[in-house]
Amino acid sequence: MDKVQDIMQKVRRIELQARRLATATFAGQYRSGFRGQGLDFDDFREYMPGDDPRFIDWKVTARTGVPYVRTFHEEREQVLLLAVDTSGSMTYASEGVEDTKLEYAARIAAVLAHSAALNSDKVGLLLFGHKPHFYLPPAKGMKQCQRIVREIISAPASGQDDTMDDVANEILRTQRKSAMVFLISDFLNGADKRAVGKLNFRHELVPVRVSDPLELALPDAGRVYLRDPESGELLEADLGSPALREAHSRAVQEHRNSWKGVFTQLGIDMLDLATTEDYIAPLRKLFSRRSRLIVH
Repeated sequence: MDKVQDIMQKVRRIELQARRLATATFAGQYRSGFRGQGLDFDDFREYMPGDDPRFIDWKVTARTGVPYVRTFHEEREQVLLLAVDTSGSMTYASEGVEDTKLEYAARIAAVLAHSAALNSDKVGLLLFGHKPHFYLPPAKGMKQCQRIVREIISAPASGQDDTMDDVANEILRTQRKSAMVFLISDFLNGADKRAVGKLNFRHELVPVRVSDPLELALPDAGRVYLRDPESGELLEADLGSPALREAHSRAVQEHRNSWKGVFTQLGIDMLDLATTEDYIAPLRKLFSRRSRLIVH
């Protein structure tokens, strides 16, 4: 089977599954949690326990001496932007795992896109990890969903991680209207609180970290050659060494914790998923949590 046929078969499988999942199990949860973006300013009122502190208006608060929050009414038309990492590391799948990280990301993106379409919302796509980045402006309809899946699956299978500042600047440049931004990546680049903060200030950011199980814990496999999927560099390693495996595990956990710390400090709710896990239940829980944080 040639490469084009293989890509189209994957696109059809993912697209059909996403349409079924979005229709049967997820569209309601998506709508209930799709808030905090696409809002028009309405009025001020005094802060009440449980209000989102991001909506405190500090000028009014300073003038009155009492905390005030901005209240909003929701626009009828909402925008979802799917920002997907297509760098070389996303093409990895360990032996026995069905999906690469990129294919798993495509499944998540497809369900979100179809849910947006069912709610008559616009959905757009930004692919990063290659230069130039690929940007598909937000639009409505099922054809847009199909295009999104096709672009993700057919993205070039090489490229180095962008810095988070590069990604944030590209999103802010291309998506000027407030949107919900799902940032789907393995987050192997360096944690950057400033970049994430400026992105989350303009948009409602939902980071989705995708990992392959083998990346978190190396197997006791003896002496092997490891290839960096982004640089192509070969490295000889003795995976039979407990010290090496423990050092790798410790470094991976420290890196993951650095990203988690950034999101926690900024009050951003993230999803942490492995390619062997179901993603629908965590998505539903995420939107359920978000629906309870809306400022009325």
